[in-house]
Amino acid sequence: MDDEKALLFIREEIDAIDSEIIALLESRLNLSLQIGKVKKNLDKNMHDDSREEEILKKIEELSLLYPKEDLKSIFVEIMKTSLNAQKNNE
Repeated sequence: MDDEKALLFIREEIDAIDSEIIALLESRLNLSLQIGKVKKNLDKNMHDDSREEEILKKIEELSLLYPKEDLKSIFVEIMKTSLNAQKNNE
């Protein structure tokens, strides 16, 4: 396979992975909205610092090629989006 074909093939693979990531983020957000409803029924605060810390700690404990600080930043944004969606869905 020449380099041009290799480049196209790899980009197609990345596009497929990007689609999977988006679908997973949609699923995660849907679950987060469900959690928001349960928290509202339980009269709990939407924001849970200990849960955020738990998620970030799990990332820190993983053996990854992906830079952990970058991954943590991504998850902080994902969690912010989830919290905003929960608040807007009240």
